[in-house]
Amino acid sequence: MNIHEGVRRMRRAGQWMIVISLAELTLLMFAGALGAHVDPGLGGSFRLFFFIFVIPGAFLWLAGWIVEGFAKEGH
Repeated sequence: MNIHEGVRRMRRAGQWMIVISLAELTLLMFAGALGAHVDPGLGGSFRLFFFIFVIPGAFLWLAGWIVEGFAKEGH
């Protein structure tokens, strides 16, 4: 695998980690807005999910962007 393909995969994985976590947050907000009973434990599990996926996803996305910058050929 060349560097550009690896960087593309890193950035895509980071983006998906962030999107999935934000989708779950959106669903929890809509459930609360509609008056659905949201288990208090669910909020705690979301915080854990957030730290497991969003923060590493953002770092993975950023790392892919940085590595891509180093991989570009100079002029």
